[in-house]
Amino acid sequence: MGVDRDDVDERVEDRADDIEDRLDHIPNSYSMPDLEDMTIGSAKEFRLGIVFLDIAGFTEYASSNDYEDVLFMLNMFVPEMMEIVKKNDGFFEKNTGDGILVYFGAGQEDAQTAHDVLEYLADVKLVLANYVNPCLEDYGIEPIQIKAGAAFGTVYISRIGVHSLNRRTAVGTVANVASKLEDKADGHEYFVSHGLRKSLSPDCGWAEYLTDKGSFESYRWGSDSSGWEDAHHYAFTGGWTDTEWDNLK
Repeated sequence: MGVDRDDVDERVEDRADDIEDRLDHIPNSYSMPDLEDMTIGSAKEFRLGIVFLDIAGFTEYASSNDYEDVLFMLNMFVPEMMEIVKKNDGFFEKNTGDGILVYFGAGQEDAQTAHDVLEYLADVKLVLANYVNPCLEDYGIEPIQIKAGAAFGTVYISRIGVHSLNRRTAVGTVANVASKLEDKADGHEYFVSHGLRKSLSPDCGWAEYLTDKGSFESYRWGSDSSGWEDAHHYAFTGGWTDTEWDNLK
């Protein structure tokens, strides 16, 4: 049948006027709002750490294992990663099928947020090595490898969509950087941005486990209006002392 072009034209113009009104003055916020507390099209500004966590080689994993085993693995892995987010005072954003997107911060000092991100990654390593993968092996299911990208900085959280279909979404360079770092990582690699590294306090114990991997030149890290961020990225190699490293090889 196709769309009614007059209806689309009117709808788009009305929505543009409404969005412009809402975004004229984006407020700073100190607590992550519930989705229901945000007007569709509105936004709030935060200082956040964003983490993209994914299963490395998931396409190959899914094609070489029984569907039931893949479903078992996902139902074991994803909920446990969500539980760790809560333990570290983070905010679960969405499940991307074989991975998750989470936020840390909102009303905290920058150094605390950066610390929380690294603490979360350390917990992910611990739980994967000592609980998730051993459980999969007990059930005769192939263990998994995880990769992650994390970044820190100013982020706009907006409720985007229509009344029947909408969600809370992170908008800004920080989210893009975290996503690109996750894409670059291989199995059991956890990359973080320079912005997160420089936000750590000098006495943060996790800082010594960040290894400079050099410039990340395949992605532009800032716009002309916002400036450019140092494009170095770092590998996070830290983990809790009781992590079974053999299970991470």
